[in-house]
Amino acid sequence: MKLVMAVMRPGRVEAVRQALAAVHVTRLSIADGLGFADSPGAADAPGVAEAGPVGEIVQESILEIAVNDDFLSRTVDTIATAASRAADDRGASIYVLPIEQAVQIYRDVRGPEAI
Repeated sequence: MKLVMAVMRPGRVEAVRQALAAVHVTRLSIADGLGFADSPGAADAPGVAEAGPVGEIVQESILEIAVNDDFLSRTVDTIATAASRAADDRGASIYVLPIEQAVQIYRDVRGPEAI
């Protein structure tokens, strides 16, 4: 079991979500976040007035997706492909972390079946 975290511009979330749904990855959480612009012009995302200097704080979205190991490659590959289709040069940052245990409280299920 793994936790895939993808950090991207808010404008890319819907395209990534739709791409994930096409490969049967439908359970995910989306959160708002703040990050640092890593290149000049990186702050020109929707909701930001104009591009600022490197290191400026910009709005980002964070997708969190718990997957079983057999879904890991398709999840990461789909996010990378869908996030990189935008016109600008910044895709998404993707992190994969181990999950020690998953629990669905409402069904009292633990382990891979809970994902």
